[in-house]
Amino acid sequence: MKVVRRVVIIFLMIVWAVCAQAQSRRVSVTALHQPLKTVLDRLQQLSGYTIIYSDEVVQDSMITSVNARREPVSVILNRMLPPLGLFYKSRTGQLIVIGSVSLRDQLPAGQPARELEGWVMGTDQKPVPYASVTLTDQGHTLSGTAGEDDGRFRILHGFEPGKTYGLQASSVGYKARLFTFVFSDTLKLAPLVLEKEKGTMNVVTVAASRPLVERRADRFIVNVEGTPLADGNNALEVLQKAPGIWVDPDGTIKIQGNGSVTVMINDVVQRMSGSDLAEYLRTIRSENIKKIEVIANPPAEYEASGTGGMIHIILKKARDEGFTGQLTAVYKQQKGKPYWSPGISAQYKIKRFYFFGNGSLSKEAQVYYARTINIYKDNSSYDGITDRVNKNRQSAYQGGVVYDISDKQSLSFQGGTTGTDLLRNFKTGITLKDGGGAMVTGNSVTDWRRTPRLVTGTLNYSYKLDTLGSVFKILGDYVKGRKTEAMQVASVYTDPLRDTLYRNSYPSNTAIYSGQADYVYYITKVTRLQAGLKYVATQRDNTTTAEQMVSDAWVINKDASNQFIYDENLLMGYAAMETSIKQTSFKLGLRAEETSMKGNNVTSAQEFTRRYLNLFPSVFLLQQLNDKAVPASLSFSYSRRIRRPQFGDLNPFRLRIGDYSVMVGNPDLLPEYSDNYRLGYNFWKGYTITLQYQRTNNIIAEFANPQENGVIEYQTRNFKYRTAYGASLYAPVKITKWWTANVYSGVFHMAYVINEFQFAQTALQFNTFHTFTLKNNFDATLATIYNSPYVAGNTRNATMFITDCSFGKKFFDNKLRVRLNLTDVFNTFRERTLTTYNGVKIDFYQKRPTRTIGVSVNYLLNAGKKIKDKKVEQSAEEEKNRI
Repeated sequence: MKVVRRVVIIFLMIVWAVCAQAQSRRVSVTALHQPLKTVLDRLQQLSGYTIIYSDEVVQDSMITSVNARREPVSVILNRMLPPLGLFYKSRTGQLIVIGSVSLRDQLPAGQPARELEGWVMGTDQKPVPYASVTLTDQGHTLSGTAGEDDGRFRILHGFEPGKTYGLQASSVGYKARLFTFVFSDTLKLAPLVLEKEKGTMNVVTVAASRPLVERRADRFIVNVEGTPLADGNNALEVLQKAPGIWVDPDGTIKIQGNGSVTVMINDVVQRMSGSDLAEYLRTIRSENIKKIEVIANPPAEYEASGTGGMIHIILKKARDEGFTGQLTAVYKQQKGKPYWSPGISAQYKIKRFYFFGNGSLSKEAQVYYARTINIYKDNSSYDGITDRVNKNRQSAYQGGVVYDISDKQSLSFQGGTTGTDLLRNFKTGITLKDGGGAMVTGNSVTDWRRTPRLVTGTLNYSYKLDTLGSVFKILGDYVKGRKTEAMQVASVYTDPLRDTLYRNSYPSNTAIYSGQADYVYYITKVTRLQAGLKYVATQRDNTTTAEQMVSDAWVINKDASNQFIYDENLLMGYAAMETSIKQTSFKLGLRAEETSMKGNNVTSAQEFTRRYLNLFPSVFLLQQLNDKAVPASLSFSYSRRIRRPQFGDLNPFRLRIGDYSVMVGNPDLLPEYSDNYRLGYNFWKGYTITLQYQRTNNIIAEFANPQENGVIEYQTRNFKYRTAYGASLYAPVKITKWWTANVYSGVFHMAYVINEFQFAQTALQFNTFHTFTLKNNFDATLATIYNSPYVAGNTRNATMFITDCSFGKKFFDNKLRVRLNLTDVFNTFRERTLTTYNGVKIDFYQKRPTRTIGVSVNYLLNAGKKIKDKKVEQSAEEEKNRI
């Protein structure tokens, strides 16, 4: 009995300590003339408690100052809130609710205090927890309180029988409402019914209060929803304007000058080649993007693929009960050719079911100009001037359903399909000179068509284990990729012996099956453990057929044709721990990934197999240096990463893509590995300085290898190593009340060792994004992007500079948004590369139709009420990126 008694006493002491913690937990915070909301958010971070208030109670105009050194939260709140007419109440030991207090709470002489009891509920007949209720008399505040979790509230005041009073009720996500009543001793107050905020107004309010870019300990977040970036762009264009992200003209994405990145969309790694990924990102409308997370050193719970880090695009989900939706349309002119794209998204919520879907189409025509000059060792040359016309059609559709089994469990299915039809016509005038100056001229016409299709399906089960955030998830994912690709080349020269007519086709089919389980367990509010397993199986069938015209008949070139079947299995597991001790936070993780692969060249009966197991540790440390509202901090991170070869690069093919250009596969490709170190210093008003170093072994890079007959052979190869180091500065600058700028600048040095040669270059990056918030719902943006010359493999790339601007206007309570977009205003975006190897120079120049003018229109539909966002996670991620 004594043991039982001691256990009970200890348990009661723990419960008492937890319930009293909001009153006694000591924190340090300093703020001088800061918005009260900013200080409350900081207190929430430091204390570990959730602080709830509505915008009607804590207003944007409320300013406060505080200088507290290790003082209880109760003391700090009691110092800040009463001068602003506010009070707080502690709920459930982990929750603090802010409400309005009496401004003249004086009882008439001899008037006894009476208690008024009521109940706040929503239109769905469910209680509204922790609502703020204020008692008024002809507009004057008399008293106030915060409700309980069941919606009930009590107000003590010297009520006068027969007098009319007002009750102002508000809560987060609900419209504030004023109710009137006549007090009597027998009064039974009717429930105060609040209507949830309409999704349209909620989107605008929330987004307007967020900065364009938010810094986190291990990543930065670009908020797209509700910002000018959300109108008239696609995902690739949004990434191009994000600080620290470099998108080259072919759509290759890098973070702060590092290697290749992995792109995730709603937790799904996109396993596609660089060109296919770029086309896919162009099908995603910015209107459907919520935010983008940029993670330079991803922790252990993310796949280790991508030596340059990870970019996570998070799409918007439904916000409202009933029906909500959005209609979008974009039209622009690009060098006299049109682009248009309509789109629609819709959601419907009924009881425990939630249905969602979206779709978009696009059609465009483009005109390019390009010139290639090859100078060979014997002083002979090739000079080709190309006029290129693109005709593109794209479509993307997605739909799904979520079923809330209970408040803790949910089951969801999501499916989607994306289709692209790319037509290219190249007309090239060719001049050939030999070493003695003799000249041959000709004309070549190439018709090329590529039609990639992607079908996905995801099943997701989630179970919430407690209120701290512990969760168990199971995901199953299926991806089917199908691509047809064909080209035909016809060339006529003044020397008839050089005339050619040939065609190639190289269709491929890819299937990816994956499943994963993740477990997150919160030991305390600041300490959590994570573990998970994942399995991915990939099957790919690629057929290459090369044909030549011989005696008016197509004849297959067997030496250049093959069928290649590739199978890959990935088994992955990870464990991680994250915690905070005073002002120090750290996270440790270890990930293991086993790769088993088999390649089968059916045509030549050649096979190869590989099997390897790798460990990928990750470390993250954060030291807070002071207790300001925006604290200074020092961070360090390390991670080991891998980049596996693209599926198509492993095919041992040799494909002629032009009279003087050949693509060659490489079944001997090995994965590349990188060790990444980053040191960051965050100071002042969100300014960040970052130092970084990366060492990559077995670099995977495309290599241009000149042949004796003047043909340039392009092959993806492994090279010894690459080192990259640099520094960057990010500065969010508020120039005036209506003008803000996000400025990023970086300097990076990169050196490649390729065979016996070394290629090195120091490069500068600089981009800015300015937002001008004007009167009458007008706004404007200005974006500038500059990249100095840089090196990639044995190719040097020239300077790039581009300027974009836009002008927007909102109508009808922000339901209708119209934006005028102008890109590359000064028409300065040009591509220029110089490749040198073994005495041969390849000089390439290209001008795309980057200067455009266009209009985007967005109309928001709403016939329901606000609900929580639903997010359907997916699993087969990195493999999609390699299709």
